[in-house]
Amino acid sequence: MRSRSTAVAASTNPITTAVHSALLALALVGVAAAASACAPAAAKTTNAADSAIPVVAQPISLSARGWSATASGIVQANASVDVAFQVPGKVVTIGPDEGQSVRAGQPIASLDPTEYRLAVEQAGAQSDRAAHDRDRNQPLLASGGIAPAEMEHLEIGARQSAAAADLAKKHLADTKLEAPIPGIVSRRVVEVGATVAAGQTVYTIVALDPVRVRVGVPEADVGHITEGATATVRIPALDTSFAGRVSLIGVVADPATRSYAVEISVPNPARKLRAGMVAEATINTRESTSAMMVPAPAVVHDGGVNGTTIVYVLDHDAARVHARRVTTGAAHGDSLEITSGVATGEQIVVAGQQRLRDGARVQQVASPSSANAAKGAR
Repeated sequence: MRSRSTAVAASTNPITTAVHSALLALALVGVAAAASACAPAAAKTTNAADSAIPVVAQPISLSARGWSATASGIVQANASVDVAFQVPGKVVTIGPDEGQSVRAGQPIASLDPTEYRLAVEQAGAQSDRAAHDRDRNQPLLASGGIAPAEMEHLEIGARQSAAAADLAKKHLADTKLEAPIPGIVSRRVVEVGATVAAGQTVYTIVALDPVRVRVGVPEADVGHITEGATATVRIPALDTSFAGRVSLIGVVADPATRSYAVEISVPNPARKLRAGMVAEATINTRESTSAMMVPAPAVVHDGGVNGTTIVYVLDHDAARVHARRVTTGAAHGDSLEITSGVATGEQIVVAGQQRLRDGARVQQVASPSSANAAKGAR
């Protein structure tokens, strides 16, 4: 499993709105360019700005973000129980099938009780006779008509016979199998007519509400996590996220990965989450940190074999851009964290970067939101 620390926004980031406005501004520039192309050639003038690519840029700044840890793991049942008869016998009834829900105490199978019923009658008769012999000889003990040792033998025999009768009753009751927990039948391995041994698994029942999502958190992050911390669990197979809370933090690291097991309890009333599903969990903490968050479209993949990620940085006079290799962190909505490669205060292109190359000439255009703000300031 892979895990890394990420920064999650503590509040809604306005970057997305700005980028959308910037894209609209570039579209307007394109319309103007098309109109200009339809004008007579004599009306055109050649200048340095004609070859500049219109872009929208913004400075990089640090934002306070809530610290989080992201890790991958597996969805597990909250409980899984193999259910078996405690006595051997022939199955005469079978109940729910795989995938069906059961409640605690619900009858789910039974054995032929004939042999065990007869054993109860036999053990009961022997117990009654032993008790009668003890009671009949009890008065003789005081008069010396029976030795104390013999009387003790009768007493022990009566207790043994009573215990045997109780055991026979228990064996008879054990011919009926009940669900020990509420949940869903994940496996049924016998049918009516089969002969089973004592302890042989008949059913496997799993409890799936809530489920436990078990992830591995690296040593550097586990100290920031506390029990009860909120978490968001995304299931790629369902393309859905679920809310949960940390219920367990491991105290011994895995020797191979040097990560600590962390379990997240996730409510699952609709039974959408199933045991064995791959999960991606983001665990939130109360701590905060500063991070450089930029609009995700500002980060461009160069398409090379190594899959380098770059951004375009304006030079000091804002006339040209230069490709800068960067390292990215966690994504949050339409924003992406930059962990290295740029510095705060530098201007990066956030719209129009698809047409750029290293050293390209650019012309900054204002987004509609910036223009409206400027008008309101007048």
